[in-house]
Formats: sequence, C-alpha cells, structure tokens
Amino acid sequence: MRATGGLLRVKEFVMKDLYSFHSSRDNAAEFYQKVKNAYFRIFNRCGLKPVYVEADPGTIGGELSHEFMVLSETGEDKVLICQKCNFAGNVEKFKGINICPRCKVPLRKFSSIESAHAFYLGTKYSKVMQANFVDKNGKSQPIIMGCYGIGLGRLMATIVEVYHDERGIIWPKEVAPFQIHLIPIEISNSRIKKVSEKIYRDLQKTGIEVLYDDREDVSAGEKFAEADLIGIPLRIVVSERTLKKDCAEIKKRGEKRVRFVKISQILNVKF
Repeated sequence: MRATGGLLRVKEFVMKDLYSFHSSRDNAAEFYQKVKNAYFRIFNRCGLKPVYVEADPGTIGGELSHEFMVLSETGEDKVLICQKCNFAGNVEKFKGINICPRCKVPLRKFSSIESAHAFYLGTKYSKVMQANFVDKNGKSQPIIMGCYGIGLGRLMATIVEVYHDERGIIWPKEVAPFQIHLIPIEISNSRIKKVSEKIYRDLQKTGIEVLYDDREDVSAGEKFAEADLIGIPLRIVVSERTLKKDCAEIKKRGEKRVRFVKISQILNVKF
C-alpha cells in the first residue's frame, strides 16, 4: 500500500467485471447506456454522486471510454467540468483544453477518484481473435464488444474518503458492515450484561446486523473512540446510568445529539 494513497492504492483488489457481446453497434450502444444507468444506481445506494467523464481508453483501447469520477480533494485524477452544459472530461484525454468543446465557456478543474470505468471496445479484440458470429444473412461478422468494471476495494475506499470526520469513518447505512454498534459499559455488572444480551438477540432476530462490544477489559472511553473510528451508523449504549431510566442511549454516527429510548421500545426505533 502506498502511504500517499492510503486505502485508494492497495496492491491487490477485487473487481466487478462485466463483458458484453453484440451483433450490432446500436445494440452495443444501448447496452452501454444500460450499464451507465445501473452504475449510477449502485453509486447512489452507496451514497456517492460520481461525474460521468469522457476518458482516454488507454492501453485497453476501443472506440469510446467513460469513467465514473467522485470529486474529492484526495483524488489523484484531474477532471474538467463545464458548469453550463455539464460536459466532463479527464485531463489525460483533454490535455491543454480550458474551454468547453460544446458551449465554449471556461472549464473548471477538479481532483477526483476514479470509481468505475466503461469501454466501448467495438471490434478491437474480436477481429484479432477472429471472434465472429453469423448474421441473419449468413455472413460472418466480428463481435462488437464492451467491458465495464467497478473496483470494490476502491469503491469502499472512496466511500471512506467522502464519509469521515476527524474521529473516523461514517458509513452510509446501505453499505455499513453492521447497522448497530452495541456497547455495554461495565459489562461485568450482571444486569447490564443481561439487558445488553437481550437487546443483541432481539435485534438479530429482526434481521438487524449488530456489532456487540462485549469486552470487559476495555474502558468506556476506548470503546467510544473505537466506535467512532469504525463508523457504524448507530450506537446503542447500555450502562448503569441509562438503566436507572430503564433506557438505552442511542446516537447516530456523525451527529452530536444523544437520546434515550426505553428498553422495551428499542425494536420500534427506525434504524
């Protein structure tokens, strides 16, 4: 891992790869658009708003290429964006250009993180490999291809870059590894332990994923600090103080407000 790139520059990564094969350019272009729309839905669920950027196909090649760029100061890519017509291009492809090629207004440059890529390959590889199909007229034709990918590790790292504060990660609900971080304070206290374990079991029965910090040799301060660092969306604390009110303390990660909820009403809280 490169120190300057943090989570964004790992040496191994997992890709969601997709390849498409078509009999016509119209069909290939239609599918290319479907993938674009699907990727935007994926990013939207992840809490990200990427910019769809014209890009240089590079060594992979092909006739057309687009990147999904998330604007971020920590990003190593540079993109040019028109504030009037929404044209967007990677600086690698549009070197030296500072005026929008569509509407002729000045372009703005932003740092960004590449989170997905799409290539309209055309017949670049099928011709070389002689990967042909027989059309409706009985004529052999090269397959028209496209390829598309999202780096899963890169996607996760991008979410962290966008959603964090000085204390740690703030996971969006849709992609959080757990929905709730359950923290009993002084778990050696039998009542605290009993109530905490019941909350844990009840939440799991409803399908809610819970990270249960049942360590006995760790202070409350350490547990809270680690909870902020890990960044689970909702923190539930059970302590002697909360149980005096027959309550648990609930706090959303990234918010300062703390509220008390009756133990009997925890399952009714909207997570």
